[in-house]
Amino acid sequence: MIDKYIVAAVFAILTVFMSYIVNFYFKLKYTISSDTAVWGQLGDYFGGILNPLLGFISLVLLIKSLRLQNEANADLRKELINSEKTEKIRSFETLFFNMINSQKVLFDSFKIKTQDAIICGSEAVIKIEDEIENLRQQNQEDKLIIEFLDNIDSNDQIFGVTRGFYIMVKMITEKLSNDNGFNEEDRKSHLLALVNFTDFSLLRLIMISMQFMNYPSIEYLRKNSDFNVVLKEVGLNYNLY
Repeated sequence: MIDKYIVAAVFAILTVFMSYIVNFYFKLKYTISSDTAVWGQLGDYFGGILNPLLGFISLVLLIKSLRLQNEANADLRKELINSEKTEKIRSFETLFFNMINSQKVLFDSFKIKTQDAIICGSEAVIKIEDEIENLRQQNQEDKLIIEFLDNIDSNDQIFGVTRGFYIMVKMITEKLSNDNGFNEEDRKSHLLALVNFTDFSLLRLIMISMQFMNYPSIEYLRKNSDFNVVLKEVGLNYNLY
């Protein structure tokens, strides 16, 4: 781009020089003078014509240089923003996957007490689902199912594991918010990762809680639009039972 302006400047100089030669040497038949005053007048002639042209070209080059500098600064700012976002993601994901591991440990300790034995983890969830299904077959209302869940969960373990899941959903929603430089796709990808890395039995227990319980954490999950979009995408909902 700058070469174009250099060519324009050279062309302007040659044009002025050639116009002078054609007019005074060929047309008016003037000869080369030995008078220094005449040469001074020649210098004034060239300067008077070329200075505005070259000054204009210099101004254009200056404006172009400033524009290029602004573009470079914009690219630098963008790179810094991307670098900051990458660092935020790295820090967030370290915490995120640690919390997923903690969730797994918490669910492994989940247990319910029946008349026959104490059942843990996935087996406990299956037992809860079987009892809910039996109550549904007897045409029992949600109220009795809620009473059943309260009775088998005297230590509030359902509340505990549900709250752990809620904390991670809330962390994704708030840490990856638009105000922090992220977007809906960033939140969606991490919510999908959360759902995919969560034990399926635990997910079913959370769906049970979302359908029948009224914990504040459950209310938050029900109203979280990003989370509900992900649930729909993976084929889950909180009206399974």
